Amino acid sequence: MMMKLGGLILGTLVATSAAHPQNIPAASVHARSVTSPAVVTAAGTTATTATSTSTSSTCTAGDTSTTDGVQAILDSTGAIDWLDIMFDSMPNGESDWVNSLWEIVFPDEGTSPLTGCGDIGSDCDPSSMCSAYSSQMAYWVFRSVSILHSKVNVVHDKLLWTGWLAGLSIDQIAKDFSSVSPDQTWAKWISAAFSMAGGIATGIDLSKPLRGMVGFAAAGLTDVSLTNTGGDSVDVTSVENTLKNIVGAAGNYVSSILQNATGNGDSTTLPIYTYTTYEHGTSRFFADSTILVDENKDNSSFTAAYDNFADNIEKKLVDVAMKTAWPENDHDCSDGDPSTCVSDAWQTPYNANNQMDTGVYTKLTDTYGFDLKAYYTSLIDCYLNGNDEVDVTVTTNNGQIPRCFYSGYVRSGYWYDDGTLMLNLFFNDF
Repeated sequence: MMMKLGGLILGTLVATSAAHPQNIPAASVHARSVTSPAVVTAAGTTATTATSTSTSSTCTAGDTSTTDGVQAILDSTGAIDWLDIMFDSMPNGESDWVNSLWEIVFPDEGTSPLTGCGDIGSDCDPSSMCSAYSSQMAYWVFRSVSILHSKVNVVHDKLLWTGWLAGLSIDQIAKDFSSVSPDQTWAKWISAAFSMAGGIATGIDLSKPLRGMVGFAAAGLTDVSLTNTGGDSVDVTSVENTLKNIVGAAGNYVSSILQNATGNGDSTTLPIYTYTTYEHGTSRFFADSTILVDENKDNSSFTAAYDNFADNIEKKLVDVAMKTAWPENDHDCSDGDPSTCVSDAWQTPYNANNQMDTGVYTKLTDTYGFDLKAYYTSLIDCYLNGNDEVDVTVTTNNGQIPRCFYSGYVRSGYWYDDGTLMLNLFFNDF
């Protein structure tokens, strides 16, 4: 089932009791009486927070380097179940919950030091010593907040960093093919370019949701692509400005994830990837096991995705420039079966013998690193099955290229299952 929250289709939701370890029906959860300032312990009993700094639970040792390891921690401690219940005991519920919960857990230590946990660039440093907490559930909840804060800051800063633009061959593409005129619709394929990169970095195809740091960035770019005005006002006066503004606008969305998850916004708009019976949006969000995954490991995937993202952007710019350089020319297919005949072609650059200039192939492969088979397969699939608008729900090339990500014109020819034969025939007229 596909869930749409806050204007975003976030991915396939899988019902799993692991995300709700005690398997407690929603009605039963809320029938449990937990009132402030009590804290539920791992054993299911309650202990007043007056002794929260003098007694402590034994923390569950666990592996935070994988999502399976994190899920085991959440299951064994019941930390997110505890958080969902605690929202009912706090005067303002989810509003400003990080500070409210800290003052419940540490009643004798004055004002919460965690006021910056919802802000980009601010400090968010809850105690990393489990022995400081009266329950291990509180420890893992605050650790989740701290790691989320760190990850979102990294993603935000990367999206606003413009250094990656310097590596794009924008001027050379214009010389090799044509200059292009950007517009607001570029947000759709820019978003798809990052989804492709995230799939490569995480080793999954695009039929599965991107999660963690890669998922935050992908969700931000998707949000921009679904907004008619491109999110923030996008300057489309140049290729560089368009790319910078669209990607930067996604950074603002990522900032809102942090605010909404820490009680400074609307928790119902948070991205949710796993079905649970939790009542509160914040609990449903923190049930995602990727939040607690080791930060260094998650950073490496995100960095790899960003590197692939720039490469995907450059290839798409080539695709756009080729389509701009060589206008479409209609041809009648000599074969009567429209399912096997691909019409509409590049009129130029053909030589006197009506053969494609082989220099174009060299530029595509040697200069810009195209896999011609994957590229041509995508073009023909878009022509036969798409509507010239990128669609990340359908893919080619083993699930890595969204339909119509590449959408250049196709010269009339026949569709063959044999990829080699297709390549030989692709640019010829029949």
